[in-house]
Formats: sequence, C-alpha cells, structure tokens
Amino acid sequence: MSEKYNKFIMHIKECAEFLKEKIEDDHSFRIITHHDADGLSSGSIIFKALIREGAQCTIRCVKQLDRDFLNEIKNDKHDVIIFTDLGSGAVEELEKMDKEIIILDHHIPKNFSRKFYFVNPHLYGIDGAREISASGIAYLTAKFLSKENVDLVTLAVTGAIGDMQDRNDLNGINRIILEEGIKNGFIKAEKDIKLYGRETRPIFKAIEYTTDPFFPELSGNEEACIKFLNMLDIPLKSGDKWRTLSDLTKEEKKRLATALMLKLIEHGYPTKIAESIVGEVYTFIREEKGSPLRDSKEFATLLNACGKNAYYSVGIAVCLGDRGEYYKRALRILAEHRAYINSCYKWILENKERIKSLKSIYFLNAGREIREEIIGTVASMVLSTTLRDKPIVAVAESKDNKIKVSARGTKELVEKGLHLGKAMILASEAIGGEGGGHDIAAGALIEKNMLDRFINYVDEIIWRQLNAGN
Repeated sequence: MSEKYNKFIMHIKECAEFLKEKIEDDHSFRIITHHDADGLSSGSIIFKALIREGAQCTIRCVKQLDRDFLNEIKNDKHDVIIFTDLGSGAVEELEKMDKEIIILDHHIPKNFSRKFYFVNPHLYGIDGAREISASGIAYLTAKFLSKENVDLVTLAVTGAIGDMQDRNDLNGINRIILEEGIKNGFIKAEKDIKLYGRETRPIFKAIEYTTDPFFPELSGNEEACIKFLNMLDIPLKSGDKWRTLSDLTKEEKKRLATALMLKLIEHGYPTKIAESIVGEVYTFIREEKGSPLRDSKEFATLLNACGKNAYYSVGIAVCLGDRGEYYKRALRILAEHRAYINSCYKWILENKERIKSLKSIYFLNAGREIREEIIGTVASMVLSTTLRDKPIVAVAESKDNKIKVSARGTKELVEKGLHLGKAMILASEAIGGEGGGHDIAAGALIEKNMLDRFINYVDEIIWRQLNAGN
C-alpha cells in the first residue's frame, strides 16, 4: 500500500480509538446518515459496531444537511455526533458547534477540520468517487473497533455499488475490502453480464429494463427482447420457472453477451461502452439464492428504494440483518419503486423534446412530473438514452417549492476535465444554494426563482472545464 493509503488508514484507526475511549466513558452517540444506499449501509455499519460494543446509540437519516437541520443539531443531547456519507460540505458550520463530532464521508470537502475527526479520502489524494465510499470508511472504522465486524463487509460493498463505484470493477481501497470479503467467505466475485436483476428478473425483463447502456430496439420493448433470446436459442423457462441471468450456462452467457455487444456497436456505440456490459459482479453467498440481497447491485437498489421513499427504518433493519417482517416490507417497497422507475422510463421516451441541448450540457426540467427523490435516477436514464457527448443536468420541483438538481456525466467526459461536484458547488454558492458531489455524479438544492441563473452558471463552468486545454 502506498504512503497516502497508509496515512488514510491510520487516520481511520485513530478515529476508531477515539470512539473506543468515548464508549468506555459511557458516552451516547447519534449517527446522522444520508438516505441513499451508501448512507443506509454506512450508517448501519457504525450503528451495529457501536451496539456490539454496548454503546448507547441512535440513528437518523436525512436528505441533506440544510440550515434548519444544522440548527437542530446544536440542541442535540447526545455526547458524540457521527455523520456518515455527508458532512463534508458543512465543516465550517459544524466547527462552530460545541459538540464532539466525527465525519466519515467521501464527498469533496470544502475545507478540512482541525477541531474534530474528519475522515475523508480526498484529504489524502484518494479518489472518493471510485476508490472508497462512505460504507468502506465505516467498515474500516468498525473493523478497528472489533475484528467481529468483518461480517459487515457485504454492506461496505453494497454502499460502493450503490454509488456506482464499480463502473470499472471495484478498485483502490474498495478492492482491498472486497478481497477481504472473498477471503472470509462472504462474497464471490466473477465476470458476468452486468445487467440488473441477475438473481431475480426473467432474462428478457433484465434486458428490457436496462437503460445503461440503452440497447437500441430492445430496451423498453418486451416482445423484441423475447424474440432476441429465441433467435439466440436461449430458453426463457426451465420447467414452469422463468430463467434469470444467474441460471444461464457459460455458453449461453457468451452468446448473449456477444449479441448485446454487437447490437450496441451496430448502432454507433463506442467499443469500450459495448464491452462494458461484461464485468465483475458480486454475489453475497450467505444470502438465499433468488433473493435481491444476494446480488450487490440488487441489494443497493433495494436500499435506494427504501431511502428514496422515506422508509429509512426498513432499509436500516435489512442492513442490520432482518430477514423477516421488515425484509418483506422492503420487498413490497422495492416492487413499488420499480414500477415507478418504469413509469419514469416511459415518460422519458415520450418527452424527449424536453431534453434541451445547451452549450456544454443537456438540460431537463421535469417540474413536478417526476418526484424529486428520483430525479437522479432519471438523469442517469437520460444520459444512457441520448448522445453521451455532454453531461445531463436534470431538475425537479420539491414539495417546499425548491429545485432539486441532479447531474450525471460519463467516464470519458471526466477524463476530458469534467467535474460535476465542483460545478455544483460553484454554481450553487453563486446563487445562495447548496451543492456538491463527485466528478461523475453530483447534485444541488436551490431556490426556484434562481433556476435560470443556476443553469447558466453550470453551463459556463462545465464549458470551461471541458475546454481548459484548448
């Protein structure tokens, strides 16, 4: 391991030792975490680790650390407040509080803190968008608390997958964590077709609902997918049971992967994108076969479904090991979430004219036709169904008349200089909003009357990023 990794790991160890001291002094803990898959995973990891040590602990999920919530924290009665998967954009405000604070986050920090434990890979030159997520940081912290916490490794991987850190397979510290999970018999990693629903969806449905990449003539067309599989001589059923991708033989997978790649290449997709449909997939081998919890991507989607629909306690219960009533509720939430996502997908196909091409971005204003919690998913869908020469910035109106912004880019654009997180920070600060994120995915929350100014700022900032070397 390089020096930067060693220093980062040592900082995590010091943070864990600080936690041990506070536990021994019988201090109480409040965990505040983000509401997406990485937030639910990272928050649950720390919660379970503290409970195992006999600590007094509560957990709460939030969408973002806005000013109202930061004011609320000032009056929190817990001795130590731990932020997971958020907090990097609020260091300045948190330093003003007379609180014992820990931040375990991987988003771009505006500054660093000398007052409390602020564990963030970016402060050590480590890429928090690809090399480790908040769940990975939480897992390493938990492992320094007790070796017993190695069983939480699947949550660490789930959080990384939820934050799309597997686009080129897991690497960096994520890789070290993954290999530990494999060694200890919790995870299996293998090359496979990277379609969602490997364990649970009929094969034709897995193809039909794939939007990243968008398969021309197949995505969104059930009948065409069935014909496609018949043409490849891949049986849809085994007896009365629909076959999933995990049921296919190696030869069938090879035929299917080749045909899907050719479909993309024939329609002008770069070879690199076509080849990306095959990659590493991660199976949690101690989960029941056929369960969405057995596949890392499906587990992450289930957590996102719980979080995005404000069923935080359900998602946390599943992370903590519930496979009874809460798990059944999570499956129902997931089914409803999938149905809504499918309706959003159809909405995109029917409203392509609303995707405006600006100087350096595509812009979509969904108004109140798409829920604010899902606008990030919609942005990803748009990116995969349109030209990929520019990033997409999609917005939706929130219940309190504010605008939720989600921006998505591609690896190729990032390599050219795109950094959506920095663009969101700069543009939102210019109009009194809040923004942040990673180079390839970011977001903001702004006032409705500032939308036009905000989009103009973003368009100009990204133009400068992509043309800096010209």
